[in-house]
Amino acid sequence: MKKITVIGGGSTYTPELMDGLIKHATDIDLSQVFLLDIDKSNKFKIVAELSERMVEHAGNKFKVRRGTDAEEALKDADFILQQYRPGLLNGRINDETIPLKYDLIGQETTGVGGFSCALRALPMVEKYVEAVRKWAAHDAFIINFTNPSGLISEFVINTLGFERFAGLCNIPINTLQTFADTFNCQRKDIFLNYYGLNHMSWIDKVFVKGTDRTQEVFTKTYKPENVPDSELFEKFAIKSGMVLNPYLRYYYTTQTMLSEEKEAKVTKGTRGEQVKKIEHELLEKYADEGLYEKPPELEQRGGSMYSTAAVELIRDLCTPGTKEHIVNIRNNGAVENLDKNYILEINGRVSEKMIRPISIEKAHPMAKGLIDTVKAFERLTIEAHLTNSRKKAKEALLIHPLGPGLEDVDGLLDDILEVNKGYFRLD
Repeated sequence: MKKITVIGGGSTYTPELMDGLIKHATDIDLSQVFLLDIDKSNKFKIVAELSERMVEHAGNKFKVRRGTDAEEALKDADFILQQYRPGLLNGRINDETIPLKYDLIGQETTGVGGFSCALRALPMVEKYVEAVRKWAAHDAFIINFTNPSGLISEFVINTLGFERFAGLCNIPINTLQTFADTFNCQRKDIFLNYYGLNHMSWIDKVFVKGTDRTQEVFTKTYKPENVPDSELFEKFAIKSGMVLNPYLRYYYTTQTMLSEEKEAKVTKGTRGEQVKKIEHELLEKYADEGLYEKPPELEQRGGSMYSTAAVELIRDLCTPGTKEHIVNIRNNGAVENLDKNYILEINGRVSEKMIRPISIEKAHPMAKGLIDTVKAFERLTIEAHLTNSRKKAKEALLIHPLGPGLEDVDGLLDDILEVNKGYFRLD
């Protein structure tokens, strides 16, 4: 009988997760889901009560508990899901707006925004990993959705030395589903030569039932006649012969994305501001005592197939046999021209409480160059956290492709520190 603890159980994503857990409760042998949150406001209560109604309506396949005490929540837990947001949505909004002041990309997982998001998250991550070691089952496994997921995975696995950990993202599973739909098959029939970092990945081969169908992807998915002249990103993908993670737009079409962010800030607000409005509307829906399933409006929140990715990974980690998932784990030579100790977003072979990387030979030289640079940024950011070093933080920002120059880095750091008092300090 398995116990799953959700750290950040008050998230408006939780009903999506509960929907998946209800569907796979028998496969997982699930007995209890504990929703843990530090939020004592009405939001946590509303989300938890909807979750309870969903499980009750489904026939009480498992017990739902909730609370704010970490020891109670983590005691004997087999799986821990991290989905909390340090700094809440106001933190995200700051991460999106401060960089724009310096004509830089403002985004919660990459560049300057990802940097400040990481420095808020790392102290909490460290605290929860220690709590898992202390109270959870001896072979407990942590699955992470907290942003920035790739940097957090690097920190937990390589710095804290917690190996039963996987960073997860919904982009890989959505990509697999797109190809499955394209080739009229199931996701399990697709294998991708997929490698990179979270929100910065490349696919240079697409196999369908063992047959290389890569070229067909560009006639079926990336159709040149459907690409407007202004969409340089898609044209570049076609010419490169690689399927590109959509977040690579920030790196390859930086000025276009910056212009779009600036316009959106004026016309409809940053994405964080939009999400704040969506969450308010969702909570009004969730509070309806007659609601006992996730509402369709939840799709506006983003995170498509989040539940499927998380629940299928848990299922395959606790059942016999092996399955393949794309996760953030240690390279261990799977991509042979990248450092063995890099935490990468790559294919993993999943069996009971273990994930082993699958070899796909070499990364493209263009991808390798960007991976090496951003990985150095991640590690410098982690050093800045461990030593409270402004010097290391400055170095991290200066080497990031989306970071500032010397002209702006000190002013930018001052602004970041001012709005993040109480979360981290840099001396």
